[in-house]
Amino acid sequence: MERFGDARELFDAVRDASYELWRHDAEYNAMERRALSLGGGIASASSSGFEHDRTRPVDAMVDFEAMMARRVDEWCELVDFGESVLYGRDWEHGIAKSLGLGYAEVMELVYIQRLSMREAAERLRFSRRTCQRMRSRALSFIDAVGTDAAIAGE
Repeated sequence: MERFGDARELFDAVRDASYELWRHDAEYNAMERRALSLGGGIASASSSGFEHDRTRPVDAMVDFEAMMARRVDEWCELVDFGESVLYGRDWEHGIAKSLGLGYAEVMELVYIQRLSMREAAERLRFSRRTCQRMRSRALSFIDAVGTDAAIAGE
């Protein structure tokens, strides 16, 4: 992930990718609800007597998935990379090993789950100021050692 200037830029991009994945899922789920709400057969008569093609919403879902596949893969790759920096590729390393699990959890909540600092602090039962310091230290650590060493938990 050399395309990012520093850890903050990387994790801002991770947060954006996480949001885009959420938005994609919300749109897909809305399309799915519309398709399921039509029920009935593939083409059935409506109360006015004309045929209504019930496959259109399903076709739209298929088209949407095909159109978004490459972007979804990119977003997933970026979020997965962020997770590996936090927890290592085996979930036993990363900054969770180097700095402690609390640091990784603050980063996870703020950047991947996109919670506010206040919400992250409440969930972790830390003060907001403590979470801010932990985030700053984690970002500085990643900048100091690089993402490869951070992933390795060095």
